[in-house]
Amino acid sequence: MSGINFNFNRGVDPLLGSTPDYAAHLAELEQAQKAIEQKRQTIMQIAKGAEPASTTQSQTPIWDELDRTTAKMSQTEFKAMEEQESYKESLQALMAFVGAKQLQLIRPLVEQDPDGKRLLEQHLTNVKYLKKAASEDVDKTLANFKDYTENYSHMSWNEYLKTKGGKKK
Repeated sequence: MSGINFNFNRGVDPLLGSTPDYAAHLAELEQAQKAIEQKRQTIMQIAKGAEPASTTQSQTPIWDELDRTTAKMSQTEFKAMEEQESYKESLQALMAFVGAKQLQLIRPLVEQDPDGKRLLEQHLTNVKYLKKAASEDVDKTLANFKDYTENYSHMSWNEYLKTKGGKKK
């Protein structure tokens, strides 16, 4: 039995005597390895870019200015600034943007990782289920409202729900 290849994932059928295309599989693996290496290099460049460069001009002068400005503030000044609504709004907008950019960089890496892909697929299944349940709930509510307006408009919505055995929303 050691001569039989049970590699069904590559279109190999041991009963028909077909053999796997190792050259194509090797080419796929090499291509995937190159893509992973390119992504690793991109992440390393980003990480290096985040470090302050002592001999060259900074790649992030606005970030540097923010750091210098807040570093000179006392704790009392910083707390007073944090309480300002405009500071909260601008920080929240900035953090949302940074999060979106991080997600753009990380998405392919997560999806290519077996555990990441499994978790994404589980999440997709859950989202589809919840979407269906929410859609059914909305449809039921609209049907109830249509019934209420056509047949029970003489009573309040709460009374209608009580007569139908529903709960107050």
